[in-house]
Amino acid sequence: MKNYRVEEMDGESIVSTFDAKGRTPFEAAEAALGQKVTLRGACCKWIRVTDLVVTLPTRFRPRYFEFRRRESALTG
Repeated sequence: MKNYRVEEMDGESIVSTFDAKGRTPFEAAEAALGQKVTLRGACCKWIRVTDLVVTLPTRFRPRYFEFRRRESALTG
């Protein structure tokens, strides 16, 4: 399991921060929030997940990952 920093964002402002472990950034975000996530798209309220292992970002390994909370099928 890898260590990640999970931040809830509103635009470019950090709303809350969590530290989480997971095999993937998806798993870390879901563990920290207790809710399913999906890719960000263009929404204003989003989740930034940063891999805490110090490596240089590349095209295939970005510095951070962007998600959003997945809306349930019952809301609408």
